[in-house]
Amino acid sequence: MHGNQPLRKATSTTFFGPKCKVAIPIASLLLRDALREASLDAQVRAIHYRKASNLYGTPPSLMSVVLQRIDGDFLLAVCERRPQRSAADYERFAGLLASDGLRLLERDADDIRREPIYSNVREIWSNARCHVSVRDRLKIGAALAEDGPQTILEIEERARPYCDIIAAVCALACEGLVEIDIRDAPLGPRSVVRGP
Repeated sequence: MHGNQPLRKATSTTFFGPKCKVAIPIASLLLRDALREASLDAQVRAIHYRKASNLYGTPPSLMSVVLQRIDGDFLLAVCERRPQRSAADYERFAGLLASDGLRLLERDADDIRREPIYSNVREIWSNARCHVSVRDRLKIGAALAEDGPQTILEIEERARPYCDIIAAVCALACEGLVEIDIRDAPLGPRSVVRGP
């Protein structure tokens, strides 16, 4: 959204996921990628789009992305490279945001594109439109309900779905129906899945 370099424009103008209260306007691919990751993050409960203090000057407030996380509400600021700021600037920003009940979560391109999570998020969202039959949804859900968190391979062995299990689990994650551990290893049969 802000930063010292222009961000590449997104092809779609909005993002909507299961944690979004409304469709979120997106102006860059970097913001889209940050929102995709947030939608899959178990720490994020909801994604809002609301008025918040403008940290970058006038106007005094603007519509911004706010992540409601387990540890509080955060204004999401996405930039190509984080601007250099003094401690006094950070204190001023913290005060502005605190008046809105927020804290700053500033993410830059290096942070958003870190591996393996960046590739995992891309892979999961590439399967968002994968059709998962009601029967397979029930089988996968029952396997997770009965045996708790397990690898994709274990779900396949227990549920015996008729579909591509990795594509199905990815599609269900995009709908907010399952959570996949994607931070520490590439997505694959050994990735752990849990119910929401």
